[in-house]
Amino acid sequence: MSIVVSDLSFTYAPKTSFAKVAIQNVSFEITEGETVGIIGSTGSGKSTLIQHLNGLIRITSGSVKVYDIDLTAKRPDLKRLRRSVGMLFQYPEYQLFADTVLQDVCFGPLNFGATLSDAKIAAEESIRLVGLDFDEVKNRSPFELSGGQRRRAAIAGVLACRPKILVLDEPTAGLDPAGKREMLNLIAQIKGNYIKTVIMISHNMDEIAEYTQRVLVMNNGRLIRDCTPVELFADSSAFTDTGLEPPHCVKISNMLRERGIETGTPLTTTELANAIINAKEGLK
Repeated sequence: MSIVVSDLSFTYAPKTSFAKVAIQNVSFEITEGETVGIIGSTGSGKSTLIQHLNGLIRITSGSVKVYDIDLTAKRPDLKRLRRSVGMLFQYPEYQLFADTVLQDVCFGPLNFGATLSDAKIAAEESIRLVGLDFDEVKNRSPFELSGGQRRRAAIAGVLACRPKILVLDEPTAGLDPAGKREMLNLIAQIKGNYIKTVIMISHNMDEIAEYTQRVLVMNNGRLIRDCTPVELFADSSAFTDTGLEPPHCVKISNMLRERGIETGTPLTTTELANAIINAKEGLK
């Protein structure tokens, strides 16, 4: 297992009149190689949960183990943990700060002890991996780049540290439909060739349906579902009280089912089209 979370709870401002329970008795395991989606309405505990995975929030109740790093230890190896778990928050381009793209992407490896030469090698590899022209952008200010390029540069900065696990909080936030597709395809490419495990928070159920293998559903600080996308979206009661809606393909499939046309639980437009064709053939 790459991640084991057991009975994890956390309360903001405990023992005060402002106390707010964020997560309660959450337990799950993530196997190396999985792509896992975390969904839930605003305030359900998603962000608090993932911030425990690289030590941004210290454990107060329960336990988290990432590979062989036990975060309940008196002095866990946070430096090694944060090198293993790369994290990008919403709008990661706002994390850029250096004078040039190359300097910015080198920052992480240098912070973790790499030599300048090794940091530059890792930075060049990562910049090329995210689809940027290294020679064109390396000496440019990050703030001279387009929005999409800045987001790619921010991702390159995390990848340059060569993490085993990549955690993404709303990676397509603020992008147009074409930009979202490009970003998700990039994440899939990174997962296939570079990163072993990906954890992605998203409010977009179409993204969750198409790009994840497993879904954790948070509601009011509790983990209420842990299943595959097909299992989740096939259950009409799965979204009760979560404020979320199923993917568009599932909505269309449900409408067809009400009209007597059974198409199963298609998660992508291709699956939906094939299901409709098969259903039509079956009606002949």
